[in-house]
Amino acid sequence: MRHVHIHVTGIVQGVGMRPFVYREAMAHGICGWVLNAGDGVHIEAHALADALDAFVAALSEHAPAAARVERVDIADLEPGGWSAADEQGFHIVASQDQTAHTTLVSPDIATCDDCLRELFDPADRRYHYPFINCTNCGPRFTIIRSLPYDRAATSMDCFPMCPKCAAEYADPLDRRFHAQPDACFDCGPHITWREAVNGNACGNSSATPAVGTTREASDAIIERCVELLASGGIVAIKGLGGFHLACDAANEQAVAELRRRKRRSNKPLAVMVRSLADAGRLCHIDDAERDLLAGSIRPIVLLRQRTVGEGNGGSPDILALAPSVAHDLPELGVMLPYTPLQHLLLAAAEARGMHALVMTSGNLSEEPIETDDDLAWEHLVAAGIADALLGNDRAILSRYDDSVVRVVDGAVMPVRRARGYAPQPLPLPALDGAPSCVLACGPQQKATIALTREGTNGEAPCFVSQHIGDVENGGTFDAWNAARTRLEDLFDLAPAALACDVHPSYLSGQWAREQARKCNLPL
Repeated sequence: MRHVHIHVTGIVQGVGMRPFVYREAMAHGICGWVLNAGDGVHIEAHALADALDAFVAALSEHAPAAARVERVDIADLEPGGWSAADEQGFHIVASQDQTAHTTLVSPDIATCDDCLRELFDPADRRYHYPFINCTNCGPRFTIIRSLPYDRAATSMDCFPMCPKCAAEYADPLDRRFHAQPDACFDCGPHITWREAVNGNACGNSSATPAVGTTREASDAIIERCVELLASGGIVAIKGLGGFHLACDAANEQAVAELRRRKRRSNKPLAVMVRSLADAGRLCHIDDAERDLLAGSIRPIVLLRQRTVGEGNGGSPDILALAPSVAHDLPELGVMLPYTPLQHLLLAAAEARGMHALVMTSGNLSEEPIETDDDLAWEHLVAAGIADALLGNDRAILSRYDDSVVRVVDGAVMPVRRARGYAPQPLPLPALDGAPSCVLACGPQQKATIALTREGTNGEAPCFVSQHIGDVENGGTFDAWNAARTRLEDLFDLAPAALACDVHPSYLSGQWAREQARKCNLPL
């Protein structure tokens, strides 16, 4: 018999690691316990040596799809440190937050196939629920307030679970065991709808919204949203990390009007389609691009557009898009739905003959993406950019745009690294004598920030923030500051040195030089 302590580090928060460990322990006859802590997952295990070896191997080889196990450290325990109670099966114990925040946090994960089947199953109690999720999918980083990742430390803390959801949440063998955003129509968030009357929102951010508290009310909101889109309207739609501005991608008048209101005259607009088949009717797609479109991240993928009249090899007809979606560019930014609400919207849009929606960031050009419902109403609807607002009552705690990628010679090249990728760290070589934490403040345009942390085994993690935008005005600089403090607080990082661009007028550089002077930090 062996008695060991196992410490698992990597992306192990919010990915179903504890129920996975529980199931593997039961399968291998392991006694002991597992818990989440700020520095990863801790396990104490008591078993025959061969069974323990197989259990440890499974932790890396069969980890949940969204997990990324970086290290599995094992330390033998003294026999006297093992109590008789620890030999009575395997247990999941309450999380601890006494340890340093050195673990990694999962980015948001697209709706999984199991939840998607339930979403469109009339016999399921979550049929058409716009926030369906489980341990394998759903919001993560955009709703986390602090570590360890538990419901009380997220924006779901104001939604007490109903008895049915609580029973799923407490069952280690259930797919929703400790799924922190777990909810249903009876106890969870609901979508909301506010619409300008005759094109006039009156600047009233306190306008009472319609709320989708039941399936019928929720479906009615989605139908009204799609009806407005089909008639050429523009709707601000709340996503995981902020709002989108949506319109019918085949309606040239609607797309041109969106460009005029958003003040985005030339830059291409991304489109969302319901399926890979529809994406294939717009663009040429290879295997790597197909995996990106339908995977767990679901970024905007830049694809080579099909042209009318080209040989399709028997494929369906090319989908028509408004010419001003991407103007004369040979590429088109395409993404598939990644939230339950988007799946419901695209299904309802398809029923009305719309196969593609423009989904561009919900902001005025060069401003940060909107995340708050009342401010989105004020800045997007009352300001005349959108005709209506499809929001919800679950707060977004981190502002995230959609990621944009391109496949070049089979390799994924990030164009904009945000939702689904950030803040996963990039490995840097650990250098002797390097500061314990360096804050790189980024450029003026297309800005991101980065923070390093002391590493082990020759590698130091570098946390790269989401795409922030052009740091040239107060609103975007506020977003820059929010991203910086969020990474520092969540991962318990205190910069010991700063790096910035030498340009004297960049706001990020001005902040860095002032901070270095005030705090006596090397620059």
